[in-house]
Amino acid sequence: TAGFDVVLRRDLRAGRRRRRGEAAGACRCQGGDEASVDEVGRLRSALEQAIEGEDYERAASVRDEIKRLTEADKVQIADANESFYRAFGNGSMTEMAQVWGHGDHCRVVHPGAGCIMGRDGVLTSWKHIFSVGGYDIKVDQVEIHSLAGGNSALVTCTESVDSGATMGKIIATNIFEKQKGEWKMVHHHGSSNEVLVENPWTI
Repeated sequence: TAGFDVVLRRDLRAGRRRRRGEAAGACRCQGGDEASVDEVGRLRSALEQAIEGEDYERAASVRDEIKRLTEADKVQIADANESFYRAFGNGSMTEMAQVWGHGDHCRVVHPGAGCIMGRDGVLTSWKHIFSVGGYDIKVDQVEIHSLAGGNSALVTCTESVDSGATMGKIIATNIFEKQKGEWKMVHHHGSSNEVLVENPWTI
């Protein structure tokens, strides 16, 4: 595990790109789905405001509109992708376990490491990563593609990861599968794409 830690930290060393104050795991979906995802975010804020103001008629109306929009598969997939990066940024094994699907076909490839197979092995790898320390993550350039059959989807994005001592830009491929009506991650592959440099912000 020590060697795995060294490889992970080495491949995270790259130029700083994270802006202070941005929410961890925030996704910006490209193309025609961007408006839908942004609208869901606005409606969720409106729902909270309506509840706080005890305007329950308005809250019910907003809730129904959220339900209509989130029934669209791509919005649900974007939510699942955000949940993955939220779990990553929070270092939460409980959240990460909820994100991942079930089955021996689950796979993860961390930067500089080999393929880890099966749900148990995948979650064990995340447990080790979280034991190293916390991570600040900015997710950008998100693209969602539904695959044949409608029960699986491919998401590509870039991760700007700051672990404190090291940082880097990772190109990620995430595959989601609909299991019991919910989109669950079954594959995550992260690869470094920058020249390794020391973190200039670490003393």
